[in-house]
Amino acid sequence: MLRNPAWSNYLYSLAIKDRYRIMKTLTKFTRVTFSILLGVLLSSCTFFYISHKLSTMPLIHEIQAFDNIANDLPYENRRTIEASRRSTVRLFSKTPNDNVSSTTGTYIVANGKYYIITVGHGIFGPCEELAIWTEEEEFMECKEIVYLDQETDYAIIHVSEIPSRTPIKIPESLPDTSEWKQAISIQKQVYYTGYPNNVGPATVDGRIIGVTSGGWTYLHTYAWRGASGSGVFNSDGHFIGYIFAIEVGETEYGYDAFENVIIIVPTFMIDWSMILK
Repeated sequence: MLRNPAWSNYLYSLAIKDRYRIMKTLTKFTRVTFSILLGVLLSSCTFFYISHKLSTMPLIHEIQAFDNIANDLPYENRRTIEASRRSTVRLFSKTPNDNVSSTTGTYIVANGKYYIITVGHGIFGPCEELAIWTEEEEFMECKEIVYLDQETDYAIIHVSEIPSRTPIKIPESLPDTSEWKQAISIQKQVYYTGYPNNVGPATVDGRIIGVTSGGWTYLHTYAWRGASGSGVFNSDGHFIGYIFAIEVGETEYGYDAFENVIIIVPTFMIDWSMILK
């Protein structure tokens, strides 16, 4: 039987076209399948990446922790900052016109008893009208106002042990007599933790910029109402003073507060014999 060449060519062309169509379909199917699989893979990777990020994200209390301090600071500075943060408390005192005064204090220990050292101008009434506050314990009672010095402007308040705080040891944390010259030397790095403008606990750094003939010390730092009484520590870890006031200047337009020039009372002006007897 003779084959028709034209017919054979026709059948061959159909076979070629079918093969091309099948290959094209397979290629398209392969591309679609690959795209789907790639999308699933990328989605899975994204999901696991986000899950990992969320699972390793620190909790807010870990961020707020007293020991969460910048790693790039020198060890001595970090230790000083932590001591400052762990010893800070707030005080609330009822005023004569039934308002409430808010100040900051430093939790200390001497001869096995616990005290708060703060400014005298923030204490208006008896112990019964004074409360000590921390975020953990909230409000705690004053046991006794041991001493209130209106002239030097400080108060020593006897309190119960505060579990969430670490007290500053007195007299161990004070500079020795021979150390005071460098302890408050010009441009010495200092830190305090307090509640300026009811914000905090906020840890603020600064430097000593001057000392008066009476010993009052000037800092270049920041403070505002509520920070009075905050304990000030130098970079060596010594408890060198407490915040007394913001410097106030007079201009042709009246008085103005310099919130970046702060006056502190050095701790050598405190009569520690009241609690070290």
